[in-house]
Amino acid sequence: MAGTAFSDLPPELMAKIHENLAFLDRLAFAAAVSAPSRDAFKPEPPWLVLPGETQENARVFSLADRRSATVRAPDPAMRDHVILGSSGGWIVTPDERGRMRLANPVTGEQGDLPAIATIPFLKADQGGRYFVLIMEPFVQLRYTGELESWPLRPHPYGTFTLTDGDMRRWFYRKVVLSTSPRPGDYAVLVLGNYFGTPAFATAEDGRWRVAPSRDGVEDAIHHKGKFLSVTYTGTVEAWERDGVSGEFTSKVVTTRMANGGDHRHCSKYLAAAPDGRLMIVLKNAKRVKDLFELQVFDETTQRWEAAEDVGDLAILVGINSSLCVSTTKHPELKAGCVYYTDDKIGKASLRRGARCSSWYHRGDESHNDDSDRNVAMYSLKDGTAESIPELGEHLSWPPPACSYLPSHDRCAGLRFLDQRTPESIFRVYI
Repeated sequence: MAGTAFSDLPPELMAKIHENLAFLDRLAFAAAVSAPSRDAFKPEPPWLVLPGETQENARVFSLADRRSATVRAPDPAMRDHVILGSSGGWIVTPDERGRMRLANPVTGEQGDLPAIATIPFLKADQGGRYFVLIMEPFVQLRYTGELESWPLRPHPYGTFTLTDGDMRRWFYRKVVLSTSPRPGDYAVLVLGNYFGTPAFATAEDGRWRVAPSRDGVEDAIHHKGKFLSVTYTGTVEAWERDGVSGEFTSKVVTTRMANGGDHRHCSKYLAAAPDGRLMIVLKNAKRVKDLFELQVFDETTQRWEAAEDVGDLAILVGINSSLCVSTTKHPELKAGCVYYTDDKIGKASLRRGARCSSWYHRGDESHNDDSDRNVAMYSLKDGTAESIPELGEHLSWPPPACSYLPSHDRCAGLRFLDQRTPESIFRVYI
């Protein structure tokens, strides 16, 4: 094969070479080949984005290979920014001024999302330092005027004020992207951290629209072309956009989870299995054992059923996404396990503030939350949690986030900080 040019190899051979490479080499190899060959490559398993040693860098970690790489953090979208959502290799980050952006951590591409103050009853002062939520029109839309049986905190009248820095710590919760977002082509759903209220934006609309949600939205995903959400009471809804008005409305697609009201003190994550089954992962942070519980919706009986065995599936939950993947396709992941990351943005920010205060001493382990297990793997069958030792010690702010690797047609802008080159990897395998 000495006389064969790089571009002359058949796609199936290129795919075989790619499949046998390690995490970092797969990325670099994909950056060197043409689009037809990349189309044959096996999809990557989920990965983590963690803060780098400096604001200019970020760290990506493969859960399959248990290896990491340092990449450049594009400015301004990824400098000391929390990751609120991810899809198709794209992430959403809010900055200290409350502005949200789309970014691709591997290629460096980025774009602005609409300003959150395009919501009519959320006002920003001229300097952009404060955001004021005017409560009366908000609760009228949020609860569609039915306020009698829904005691609200804060009071439904008056205002609710946050600083620009508080927006990412306490107001935003999660941003759910459409399946293949990119600047100019996306649809997103943002969930209020305190109010459980969905707001949608699309590229062509250029503004946020708050949607009625009487039972509130606790978590959401984008599945088979639709946004799906789970309410605080354990019901799943599907969201549709009206082609004329541009407004989003929901339709109930499952029955309510049994004793759904009893789970109000648990965090709920919605996920979809590769075969389409809907799942709700319940996290009770107050428990040491039985930290997670899984409910699976049975389409035949139209009931939610508790499950301790999910077969060859692994579920990933956290601050920015809920994913369910096949361990048959990704045998490096452990079946029947929940991989989870820290999901409390505000508390992580407070811990960072404590580390920076005068009474904090890095040598005092009682204050060093960077040594806490904020990324771990939980066995649904055994009820035990294990850390991922290959991650090593890492910063806890911004909190770690889970994502999929970008589609291979966007690997051309790959920018590692080491000296790895696609050509050197290619020469080894031919």
